Amino acid sequence: MKIYEFPLGALHTNCYILGGEGNKAVVIDPASSSEVLMFLESKELSLGAIILTHGHFDHFAGVPELVRQTGCEVIGAKGDEEMFRSAAKSWADFMPFTPFESVRLDRSFADGDEFEACGIKFRAMGTPGHTAGSCLLFCDDVIFAGDTIFCGSIGRTDGYSASGAEMRRSLDKIAALEGDYKIYSGHGDHTTLSFEKDYNPYF
Repeated sequence: MKIYEFPLGALHTNCYILGGEGNKAVVIDPASSSEVLMFLESKELSLGAIILTHGHFDHFAGVPELVRQTGCEVIGAKGDEEMFRSAAKSWADFMPFTPFESVRLDRSFADGDEFEACGIKFRAMGTPGHTAGSCLLFCDDVIFAGDTIFCGSIGRTDGYSASGAEMRRSLDKIAALEGDYKIYSGHGDHTTLSFEKDYNPYF
């Protein structure tokens, strides 16, 4: 599976594009649309699905225009559905030059759910703390972590539906995972599960 990465938007949110079956692509957490559309055209890919790891605006600001342009489906964290509809709850004020538009999910996922998009299989693990619906998405030996884990750090817990206590429980759950995974976070550099277990001060 080919993974392309773009830091997009005012907060340099990592957007990931995955090549699926045929010429279909999956986009994870698009902060904007124009760069995604230009890249897909350059690779002769068509957008089949968008996946949203959680309900903060810097992770879904590009969704409405991508849906208008491509008609793709939107799959997102079930526990954050009200955040996808609210500028205040989704921290849209962190991107003041991007007009807020709400997002409607076509499908949703929560802890333990398995689903497929464009022939790519995903498994969700609920990791509330940054938001109530935050999930890790497992795909082969890769984790798309949203804002739960960063290289050497974790997501903040002071926003709508966030909880420091829930984050602690989520980190314990992640620490108990066996094996190793490459972690693609919502911001910053890639890391691995083994590195975070050894060096992340929050674990």
